Amino acid sequence: MNDILSRLNPPQQRAVRHKNGPLLILAGAGSGKTTTMASRISYLIAQHHIAGSNILGLSFTRKAAEELKERVAKQVRKVSGAKALKGLTVTTFHSLAVRMLRQFAPAIGYSTEFTILDESDQREIITSILKHIKIDDRRFDIDVIRAEISLAKNRFLNPDQARDYFLEKKKIPEDYAIATASVYEHYQARLKTLNAFDFDDLLYRAVELLETSEEASNHFNARFRYILVDEYQDTNPAQFRLLENLTKSSHNICVVGDDDQSIYAWRGAEASHILEFQNHFPGAEIITLDQNYRSTKAILDAANEVIAKNTKRYPKKLWSDQGEGEPIKEVIVEEDRAEAEMVAEEILHLKSDTNLNFRFWDFAILFRSNAQSRLFEEALRMRKMPYKIVGGMSFLERKEIRDSLAYLKLLHNPHDDASFRRVVNYPARGLGKTSLDYLNTEALNSGESLMQVSKRVQSIAAIQPKARETLERFANWFESEREKFSQIPFDLAVYCDYIKKFYAEIGLKQAILDDNENPVQAEKKWENVEELVNAFGQLELEEETEKTSLSALTEFLSLMMLDPDQKDDDKDQIKDEITLLSLHGSKGLEYPVVFMVGMEEGLLPHRRTIEEGAEFDEERRLAYVGITRAKRKLYLTRCANRMRYGKKVPRLPSRFTEDIPLTLKIIQNESEELLPLADEKAREEHETKVKDFLSQIRAQISKPASKL
Repeated sequence: MNDILSRLNPPQQRAVRHKNGPLLILAGAGSGKTTTMASRISYLIAQHHIAGSNILGLSFTRKAAEELKERVAKQVRKVSGAKALKGLTVTTFHSLAVRMLRQFAPAIGYSTEFTILDESDQREIITSILKHIKIDDRRFDIDVIRAEISLAKNRFLNPDQARDYFLEKKKIPEDYAIATASVYEHYQARLKTLNAFDFDDLLYRAVELLETSEEASNHFNARFRYILVDEYQDTNPAQFRLLENLTKSSHNICVVGDDDQSIYAWRGAEASHILEFQNHFPGAEIITLDQNYRSTKAILDAANEVIAKNTKRYPKKLWSDQGEGEPIKEVIVEEDRAEAEMVAEEILHLKSDTNLNFRFWDFAILFRSNAQSRLFEEALRMRKMPYKIVGGMSFLERKEIRDSLAYLKLLHNPHDDASFRRVVNYPARGLGKTSLDYLNTEALNSGESLMQVSKRVQSIAAIQPKARETLERFANWFESEREKFSQIPFDLAVYCDYIKKFYAEIGLKQAILDDNENPVQAEKKWENVEELVNAFGQLELEEETEKTSLSALTEFLSLMMLDPDQKDDDKDQIKDEITLLSLHGSKGLEYPVVFMVGMEEGLLPHRRTIEEGAEFDEERRLAYVGITRAKRKLYLTRCANRMRYGKKVPRLPSRFTEDIPLTLKIIQNESEELLPLADEKAREEHETKVKDFLSQIRAQISKPASKL
């Protein structure tokens, strides 16, 4: 046991030794939470002889789950041998939900051969529903409707409950509320017809399963006797309800999180889950990890000062033995372009200092809103400095990959309308939009899938004879291909050979070449498709799975496409590049040098929070997250003025920078018009200018989205 405990500090050891009952581990930024979680799972197996199959570890991203599982495997193999790991489940919430539904979906009226829809699929279905219920889709932003439906599911609201919620909600206009409520009801009915789930449905239906099927509830409660949850502060009501249902029998739930880093309310997370943990799970023990292994004392002291202003939090104060470190540097420049120029020049200066030994990948530029990145990109490009933007297009979002994957998804589930739409006329088969619109209308009216309607398309007089023949031929051909596929031996290599031949027969490569005038670019896209098939061959199937290789592949890739950590392209290839990313996207990451830019009222805290008169707790937590990303150097930059539509607009410093005492920072003033903020009269005049500007645009901001 010394191998597991020896590298842990006393609070971490207490957390690892705890066995039964609810446990909340308050893990401050950089306090070694993953190490603690991995050690706790290893200790349960090695010391308490808990079978791996009785342990469930949950995280929010596949990357985090894989890292945790690898650490556990390394420790357990050394102490107890590889056999002790058999059946251990360390995965994401959504992957767990998929596993549960694959086993028990019939209990809630679905087939186990369901499809998982991505955002593009959802948009197509919502658009078709708006047309079907005679609502002009040009009046509404499809993504707003989709996002509201997503939040309703995360709050575990069914269509009837959501209708009242949408109408009472003040943040969206009444016409959007009515349209969204109507779409939600039809949308859920359509998914049932298609035997499909969207990303949020996975959790929603998994909870429904546990609450309506005694067999499923008893099975998973008996299976998972010890549950550990990472980033618990980010759980939404559906995830919380899932955990409640999984711990009915054992009550052995250990959650790890930090209320000071709860920054995802906009996507349904509720900080109350961690703040009220002892109320939700009576008798819970709380252990605080407050030793930071990442940052210097100066950086942590600044973070502590900022977050201390939040009243709804567990009291804790990060500390470090990494040394005092340099003071935070607060830099004020004249306007926004100068801010970008200054940051680029400072990076060049630091990198040229051979004593510091920095690489480009040691630098990160963090901003509150993605739109802020433009000027920084320009400044870096002008100097030929390499950079990447976290949040760009991922491999799985590329058209050629989505098209290729759609064929596999349709082979798996012929009722997947979104995949049908992608492939029915790709490569081109001479089908026009009008024919497909008639086909879609018939499917919605009859409650069938597009594939089902295509099989009887000869009875639809509105579709031209040639198109009817093409659709019927496509449906019959696809059915024969599914029959061929079902007879293939259960072997990944054989499956890969079949898919390569399948893509060749349908002319997918030629279609990609025809779509791209640049042959080099076309060849790269075809290489991406080949890489997709290669990924298929590298798929690791779970020991206990009963699914086919095809269902495993489509499930794995669908979840990857929707995973929050999959947006950074070439993620497995480390390049010497400066990182540009949002504060939300920075959580969990760390960099030797961090530039937090735009530290002004209206940017951080965000203008929307100020205008709505909302509490600043989450914005303050966002600032705290940004500060604690820095290991050695932290820059807070802001402008005295920003250019807006050709005019200079005065800016106020962020209240969060002002929370940091002068003893912890150095102020570098590069602005010509900076007002002496120590002068109360000058400060009042400055604030008046900003308030006058805000009042001019307030009327425009407050208009309903449909009227902007």
